[in-house]
Formats: sequence, structure tokens, C-alpha cells
Amino acid sequence: MVTQHSPAPDWYRTAFRYDYLRVYPHRNDEEACRQVDFLLERLDVAPPCDVLDLGCGDGRHSLELTRRGFRVTGLDLSEELLERARRRTAEEGLDIDFIQGDMRDPPGVRAYDLVVNFFTSFGYFREDAENARVLEAISRSLRPGGRYLMDYLNREFVISTLVPSDHRTVEGMEVEQRRWITGDPTAAGAHVRINKQVRIREDGAERSYDESVRMYTLEELEALMERAGLKVTRTYGDFDGRPVSGDAPRNILLGQTGPTKHARQAEHASQTEHASQTETASQTEHASQAEHAGDTKSRPGAASRDEKPAMPCP
Repeated sequence: MVTQHSPAPDWYRTAFRYDYLRVYPHRNDEEACRQVDFLLERLDVAPPCDVLDLGCGDGRHSLELTRRGFRVTGLDLSEELLERARRRTAEEGLDIDFIQGDMRDPPGVRAYDLVVNFFTSFGYFREDAENARVLEAISRSLRPGGRYLMDYLNREFVISTLVPSDHRTVEGMEVEQRRWITGDPTAAGAHVRINKQVRIREDGAERSYDESVRMYTLEELEALMERAGLKVTRTYGDFDGRPVSGDAPRNILLGQTGPTKHARQAEHASQTEHASQTETASQTEHASQAEHAGDTKSRPGAASRDEKPAMPCP
């Protein structure tokens, strides 16, 4: 039986350390290379352009994008992972700006042509409003017409394939993982999360880390993006290009900047007001012309000002 507890609201401040890389050894450079291939085949971006790797971790995607000629800025909260990213960058003689910071407040406004967010680096915060701030930050960071990729979990797949606990040995350390879901996935709009406790035993010592990610449905995520001014143009169920389905492990969203819902509403209101003003002006002009025509008939010698063509404006 899985022992459930409530992860701390700021669990992400301590979860992403060197142990994280050891627990997920398959998240490597070879995988990053395949995922960047996928990205470049499907988004109209080419080097050199400016890329923000949001939640870059140890920089595996930042490195691959830089190798291909892009100008990359990587942002992550974990100084430990960033130190590894900087060391690897220096070893290859590459130039990448790695910044320690919060994904809700990345550097630069309208500074990037592409923002990437890989391996479910979204949904960390307890409040939906805080998660929405991440999407607003992506929108704010992109230049007009800029593109983005978000690689996110598939809630339906996570629920159907959940393994409550497992135990394995990695690099000489014992790793025990416990997983549980909170919230009612069958209730519309419910706050549903996937939670995990990772317990590591090594050299007679024990340490543990928590993870807790908000599991949005694809429809919920698309609605959040729309409100943030991000247009979703394509979705995929994994990096092999399969469509989204209950059997697909990922929700990969591709798109670009677009008007926010508020901006569209304001534009619609402006167009409605303009149409109303045009109709009123047309009615007034028609009434004036009718009155003028009646006056002309009563004075046979009078000439109409509308008989001469108007001169074009310079």
C-alpha cells in the first residue's frame, strides 16, 4: 500500500539536484537530439535565432540547439543542475547563457523567436493562477509570431498506467519510488495532481525528494494557453509523431503567439462600435441627402455639390 502525504508547495526547490539526473538516466543527450530533430521538422525556425530553454535542467536541449547554430538562453531554478550545464558548455567550447531564476519571470520581453519547455516542466505550482503565469511569461518572452514547444504529460495515460511503487538499483544506490494521484479525475475542472516520493539509500544514508505536478487535460491546457496569448497549431502524443490519444504518453503542443482572449474581446467590441458608428453616420448622411434633394427640387436653378467628383487626397 502506498503511503500518501502532502508534498510541500515548494517541493521543486529541492527536488532537482544531481540525484535527479541519476534517477532518470534515460533522459540523456541522445534523447535530446531526437527531440530537437522533431522540433525543427515541425516548426518554422532556423538558426541563427534566439531560443529560451525554459526549465533547462542540466542543459541537454540547450547544448543540442547551440550545436545546431541557435543562440540559446537556458533558465532553471536549480543552481546545481545549472553548474553542470555550464561545465558541459565550457568543455565543448560553446556559448550559452545559463541563468538561475523562476520560470514565471524569465529574462527579456519580446526577446526570443522560440521558447521550449521539455519533460513536463509545467504544472509545478499549487495554484492554477501561478501555473498560468508561466504561460503568460512564455507569451511575453516571444517576439510577434514567435514559436513555442511544450512537452507535457498525458493525464489519461498517467492514470491508466500508474505504478504505485517500484524499487530498483541505479549506480549502486537503491531507489524506491511511490506514486499517487490526488483529486477526482472524473469531476470536471477538478484539481488533479500526480505525486511522487523518491527515496534513495546509499552508503548507509537515506534521503528523499517529493514531486507534485498538476495534471491538466489537453483541453484545459489549450484554454490556459489561449488566455495567455498562445495559439496552439498542432498537438502530438509523443516525439515519434503519433497523434494524441489515451494510449500516447505525452501531450506535445506546438504553436505561436496570438492575441489574448481579452485582446480578442476588446477587438470585437471595437469592431462592433465602429460598425455601429458607420451605420449611424450612413443613416445621417442618407437623411441629409434626402433633405438636400428635396430642397433642390423646390429650387430648380440650384446645383448639387455632389455633381463634381471629389479630388483625391494628396
